[in-house]
Amino acid sequence: MNERERSHPETPQSGPAAAGGTDGSNLNAIHATGAALLSAAEEAISRVLSGDSLAFNQAVRQEGGQ
Repeated sequence: MNERERSHPETPQSGPAAAGGTDGSNLNAIHATGAALLSAAEEAISRVLSGDSLAFNQAVRQEGGQ
């Protein structure tokens, strides 16, 4: 019944298969890229924050899924 109600063909969805396979062969490269992006973002933020802003952000930083 669901097939009959569709008025357009389904588009392929992005996901693990579209990102390079499901075998995880490039997982280490993705992890390294993510870590590098996180490090660069933290460095950029620390360069633009004043000392008071930096102390405030450290005081209210959430950890552990709060």
